[in-house]
Amino acid sequence: MNLFPHAKSAKNFSDQKNNPLRPLREQSAFSLTEVVIAMGVAAVAFTSIIALFPLGLNMSKESYEETQAALLARTILADLKDEQTGKGGEGADATVNTAGNMIQIRRKNSPLTFSSDNNYVIVTNDQYTIYIAYQQSPQDDTPTPQGESVLRPFTSSTSSSAFYDKGISEARLIAKIQIQNCFSITNTGDGPHRVDVTIEYPGTVPTEKRKQFVFTGAVGE
Repeated sequence: MNLFPHAKSAKNFSDQKNNPLRPLREQSAFSLTEVVIAMGVAAVAFTSIIALFPLGLNMSKESYEETQAALLARTILADLKDEQTGKGGEGADATVNTAGNMIQIRRKNSPLTFSSDNNYVIVTNDQYTIYIAYQQSPQDDTPTPQGESVLRPFTSSTSSSAFYDKGISEARLIAKIQIQNCFSITNTGDGPHRVDVTIEYPGTVPTEKRKQFVFTGAVGE
């Protein structure tokens, strides 16, 4: 009869006590395969995260361009509708007959210097198209300029071959403005006019390579 059923275990414990370098139990660890798989998963995750950065930058740039285009289109439509500058009102140059709608085509935006600076064009035709190139330039109007760089027109043409088709140096963007008579109330050309404003980025490349934002409004005669 075995009076010591755990004699073997007791012996193992004795061996452990005599050999301190031998662990009480086997230590588990990651295998090389597990490490490689973990590194692969981490690499895929980090690659996906890094890929989001340029996407976010592109979306931010597109949002900025779209906002700029909308603001510029609203400015152009506001000039066409403005009774003070567009129809020879108190804000217009008293020495020039400004009967008709006006569009800014030069840097200075004051209608008081219309005749000397040629900074506005008068639209009197029922069918009219004009191309305007814009660039970032510091404010130089009165009152005292603040030095802030703003978007201002610097050249224009009624012909697409002048600069619109191929682009022009220093142009941040190009605006294509089309005005057409919707219908005539008195059969004399009077009445509401439809205005299509196409803002294209960037203005330095040919038109087929530009990004376009199209806006539509109306002005009355």
